[in-house]
Amino acid sequence: MSRKILGLDIRHDAVSAVVLKSGIKETDIEAHVHIPISNHIYMETVLAASLKTIVEKIDISGTVCVASFPANEISYRNIQVPFKGRKKIKKILPYELEPTIPFPIDNLIIDFYTLYLDDVANRHNLIAAAVEKSRLQAYLETLALFNIEPEIVTVGGYPAALCAANLVNIRENWLFIDIDTNKSTLFAILSRGICLIRSFPIRSDARSFAMESLCTNIRHTLSALEEIIGLDFKPEGAFITGCGLDNSGFDQDMEQNLGFPVKRTDFVRDTNIIKKHADSQLWNPQQMDNSFSLALMEIEGTNGLNFRKGPFAAKKFWEEHKKNLIKTGILAGVVLALAFFNVVLDSYFMGKKLAGLNNQITSVFTSTFPDVKKIVDPLQQMQIKIQEARKNALLPGITDKNIRAIDILNNISKLISKGIDVKFTRLVIGVENTVISGDTDTFNSVDGIKNGLEKSNLFKKIVISSANINKSDNRVRFKLKINL
Repeated sequence: MSRKILGLDIRHDAVSAVVLKSGIKETDIEAHVHIPISNHIYMETVLAASLKTIVEKIDISGTVCVASFPANEISYRNIQVPFKGRKKIKKILPYELEPTIPFPIDNLIIDFYTLYLDDVANRHNLIAAAVEKSRLQAYLETLALFNIEPEIVTVGGYPAALCAANLVNIRENWLFIDIDTNKSTLFAILSRGICLIRSFPIRSDARSFAMESLCTNIRHTLSALEEIIGLDFKPEGAFITGCGLDNSGFDQDMEQNLGFPVKRTDFVRDTNIIKKHADSQLWNPQQMDNSFSLALMEIEGTNGLNFRKGPFAAKKFWEEHKKNLIKTGILAGVVLALAFFNVVLDSYFMGKKLAGLNNQITSVFTSTFPDVKKIVDPLQQMQIKIQEARKNALLPGITDKNIRAIDILNNISKLISKGIDVKFTRLVIGVENTVISGDTDTFNSVDGIKNGLEKSNLFKKIVISSANINKSDNRVRFKLKINL
């Protein structure tokens, strides 16, 4: 069963949206759009206009939405705690952050994830991210105007950094840098895990000064990183993306300034996940990689920072699907009622059929044994009558010995050894005796037949009437007389 995921990347420079259709066999890019933003003063108004354009250009109905929040509006802290349990960390985290954040802690939504670094003195490393409730509320209300209810709201650029760390073939220590026109966010990747997040402004509009400002901030951040995590961090290169990149050698200038390789991302190309791509000629990786990685985060089931918690938690499953569940419940009730009615109906017709069979049994019994007037259990009474009839099945003629022909045959069959080569040609059962004629291979076999039959309780005496060799086939023809 396929599903659609909407990756919605919101930042001060632009809003980008990608719709991925994920099935069992393949994942396709169904639609995408990029809306630049020039007026940063009235952000909510401009965002609403951008979202209106997006919902007009692409079909977002039935999609699961994953959205990002501008990275520069979030506070990041690397902290250490003395335990690993997530519940315990949630309780202690506000107290750990309160002295370091210039906002009342009650006005913030906080999330965190654990760094897999070497613990120092039984203390464990975390990255915590905090956003003001009022800012998050404003964004969610603007999205709700267009029936967009994201299940995840995360840090802008963070899913792209996760995508680079987990899905792209990179070395151990890299930087991921998300570059906007006037702002930039750096993600330090250590052993394929994000160990630092920092946002900083780009202070000059002139390209050369903007480059110098960006690279200076990167160097300062790297110097602080070694002290923060307590490890020697030497980046082997950097991935860059974002709306602030142009096509005039920005990455080459950065590479010369920083002294290590700098590469632009193209996740559609590098992850090899997408099989079909709508309007691939209009796809610009620097504009779309962030929204693409948001949708990819949901498809891959990647866990990370998510501000949909507390008062901003996504709707519960029951609230969201209540109408559909009620309809499904009613339909299930109808199906169960029909199934129950079918069982009752089958039981009724089976009872009628059973009554008909009982009537037939009674009819057969009365026709077979008309002298029986009282019928209680016709089947049992018929079995008793049959047993009585068997006892009265005597040999032909008048005798009081009550020996049945079938019993004589049964004795002959059982008492003659299977190893004797014998062929019976005639059997005459009389009132007082029985005569058996046949042929066998030797005279000893005739004696063996006689001795075997003498073991029967039904036979009084066995007499060999004749036994002669037939010259034509060299077999012994015999006749036995059995007295009953």
